[in-house]
Amino acid sequence: MTYDPLISRGVSSSLPAALSYWHATHQPMAQPPLHKKISTDYLIIGGGYTGLSAAITLAQAKQDVTLLDANSLGFGCAGRNGGFILSGSGRLSLSAIENKWGYAVAKGMQGEFDEAVSLLNQRITDFNMQVDLVEGPYLKLAHNVKQAEQLCASAKHLASNFNVPSTTLTPKDLSARFGIEGAYGGVELEGACLHPLKLASEYARVAKELGATLFYDSPAIRIEKQKTGYLVTTPSGSVSAKHILIATNAYTPKRFHESVDNKQFPVQSSIFVTAPLNDEQRASTGLTTPMSFMDTRMMKYYYRVLPDGRLLFGGRGAVKGKDADNATEKKRLYDAMVKSFPALKGIAMDYFWSGWVSVSLDSMPRIFVNSEASSNNAKRSAYSIGYAMGYCGSGVSFAAFAGQRLAQRMMGTSDVDLSLPIYQSPLKTYPFPKARRLALHGLYQWAKIAER
Repeated sequence: MTYDPLISRGVSSSLPAALSYWHATHQPMAQPPLHKKISTDYLIIGGGYTGLSAAITLAQAKQDVTLLDANSLGFGCAGRNGGFILSGSGRLSLSAIENKWGYAVAKGMQGEFDEAVSLLNQRITDFNMQVDLVEGPYLKLAHNVKQAEQLCASAKHLASNFNVPSTTLTPKDLSARFGIEGAYGGVELEGACLHPLKLASEYARVAKELGATLFYDSPAIRIEKQKTGYLVTTPSGSVSAKHILIATNAYTPKRFHESVDNKQFPVQSSIFVTAPLNDEQRASTGLTTPMSFMDTRMMKYYYRVLPDGRLLFGGRGAVKGKDADNATEKKRLYDAMVKSFPALKGIAMDYFWSGWVSVSLDSMPRIFVNSEASSNNAKRSAYSIGYAMGYCGSGVSFAAFAGQRLAQRMMGTSDVDLSLPIYQSPLKTYPFPKARRLALHGLYQWAKIAER
């Protein structure tokens, strides 16, 4: 059975972990479920990057913090994503943010995005996190001539206005390095990747060492407002809390709490990992060392060379959760890889899995607290509820940063620029929520034609 946020009533603790390459190469330490009634100042619901990072931030501030997760560590996105460390989140580029809100806001957002990467690297160093961090080139590839021109123009704009260094690549440059088809140019930047499930394990280790209390396999069934805060009920226990941080992102059930219901659209992404490339395949493709790629299609393909010489290849998944593992879905993704790298035709698909991505209506994530004091000088609310979600598939660094920012906003301790769009307003509610899947199916059909 597959968890489907728009159909399932909630994440069951009995659902198995994804059959991912990450779970095959790392076994997270089991965390205990909640079997009693407890109270806490801060309760985090969701134990992925966002929730664990919020727990670390609160614990570092010597706060009383408890975390609940519905399943095992790494059941959600933390055990399913591609492991790309990117400066950014949501679906809008810095140029798109600049066009919509102006240069000052774009610079402010760049600061947040860059700080997210810095926070990740700093924590890896400070806490000696073993996450298989690898550095290597990150290439954005144009899938047609028009996109190549736009990619080149965008790179020049980012270099001159945002100080983002990159190297423009012609089709000749690409063919000299890679046995790749259908690439009409590109841009090369510095990149880095890691083992996403090991990162979740390390966040959990650090959170516990700092004093946070973690409970997994403990779904939050009800959230009730009370005079002294909130009461959250699980199958075999309950938590009384003054403040709640919702960190469930794309795995949020369809009916959970009014602050997040119908505020994001969970869209499926699928990934497969090949057998290790042999010497001939490595030489033919140019995929010889750790490196990562993303193309310019509306429904992007993304791929990276893993440290053990395998290729990870991902893209959009099925519309419905129950169709995730269909042979047609696997073939569609495999054929896309072969179209780009003909020399890999016939290579075995050793792992295939899918996961949910949280898409916000305006393509921007949010870090929002529902009951904040009206001014910086006023006392913050005695009881509050907040959330961070809507990363649109770009969350390895930013989700943890969002968790930190959410914790800071709940404590009222940070000098966050609240004028930035990710802090200024709540997530927009999706109109006609029941029609989301129908619209998505139509978009996929249109994209097939548009991307030719």
